[in-house]
Amino acid sequence: MNKTNSSQRQKKIVEILNFLHQGGDFDEAKKMFDDSFSSVDVSEITSAERELIANGLNPMEIQNLCNVHAAVFKGSITDNQTTPAFQKPGHPVSTMKLENLVITSLINDELLPCLKKWQQDGKNEKYLQRMRSALKDLLKIDKHYTRKENLIFPLMDKYGITAPPKVMWGVDDEIRGWIKDANKMVNSKPLPDKYEIERSIEKATKEVLEMIFKEEEIMIPMLDEVATPEDWYAIAKEEPELGYTLISQPLPWKPTAEEIAEGKKKQPSSVAQELNQMAMNLAKTQDLKPKSESKPKKKMSVHERIAQRSKTEPTSLEFPSLDSINVKFDSGTLNLAELTALFKVLPVDLTLVDATDHVKWFSNSPDRVFPRTKAVIGRAVVNCHPPKSVDKVKKILADFHAGTSQKNEFWINLHGKIFVYIRYYALHDEDGNYLGCLEVTQNVTHIRGLKGEKKLLNG
Repeated sequence: MNKTNSSQRQKKIVEILNFLHQGGDFDEAKKMFDDSFSSVDVSEITSAERELIANGLNPMEIQNLCNVHAAVFKGSITDNQTTPAFQKPGHPVSTMKLENLVITSLINDELLPCLKKWQQDGKNEKYLQRMRSALKDLLKIDKHYTRKENLIFPLMDKYGITAPPKVMWGVDDEIRGWIKDANKMVNSKPLPDKYEIERSIEKATKEVLEMIFKEEEIMIPMLDEVATPEDWYAIAKEEPELGYTLISQPLPWKPTAEEIAEGKKKQPSSVAQELNQMAMNLAKTQDLKPKSESKPKKKMSVHERIAQRSKTEPTSLEFPSLDSINVKFDSGTLNLAELTALFKVLPVDLTLVDATDHVKWFSNSPDRVFPRTKAVIGRAVVNCHPPKSVDKVKKILADFHAGTSQKNEFWINLHGKIFVYIRYYALHDEDGNYLGCLEVTQNVTHIRGLKGEKKLLNG
């Protein structure tokens, strides 16, 4: 395909997608595509969607219509040569595809057949119980999506592929909601109308299967263009901590020396370069500035600086011996072992976002409310939240940068089981320069249930 043809193909795909976004008929869009193409590469679809975003289309609009896009192009996406490592047990791609295989079987071989039989004989309790069991299993897809959001999406960010994760994360959240709705319906007493239950289950399962198509035919081939064996190995090492969906923990996988050496030779493909350029265009439309263009740091007044300095002594390091380091605070001294142990037992989860709004550090306590993986380090914090939360996060950070706010708080009833209290604090140095934001998350379910008193003397 020469450059002119490539450009013409791109224009045609953008034209078709624009037609759909403006409310055009699906069948007519499908005909436009079939008349112009015998096949289409995943990179062409992705680039077309990114061009629409770069020209001002809200990513949420693509999220609302991405199933239509997938349906238009389904069956016409060219097969990429499969990377041999993807077939090896324990490779993150192999694990994702294995889970997708089990999820597909759960839907097509159990849930939907039981729904059909229950519809035909609504009095048969056996099929209702099997539907309940299947939906309970389908709820476990949360771990599949959580791994993708916390490990795969940061890898895409690393290579400038920022719009697809935002769109996909939003759809993930919607799917979680549809599965929960269907599960709630089949467990309600009395049961809702059976056609209501049918619509709910069919909606949830259709979206799950569409997401599987997007993961395997769009996301994975896209990553194959840019990710190295070492990238995949970094993901594989962190997957067990987040868990798996309906499969046992896979065998450990590690790239061979030959694969690593080959990966080091990998050059950014034209697809990767194009995606990076589109990411830059997207950043401009979202008013995001590179680190070097960040706003001047807000200064405190002289009186504020003097007042602050009068309260604290500068933190410093002490080296009592060659193999030990102490951190001297104004309120005492801790060695590194004590400091590490302290963060592990604090009854709150801490995440530090630096002055450029990128994640710098998090406390790795064993009972975190929300999962964190090392892949999040260095990632723009707005990309660590689902699309529906991004505007709120941007507003909090903008207020912190401007100095119009110093803290913010939220509380949510997570999954109807635990009550979570979330606080954000602006951080400044002694001169009032903005250092970043501290997120403090706490499970306060137990605290809210306390009654009366329990004094130390009472044991």
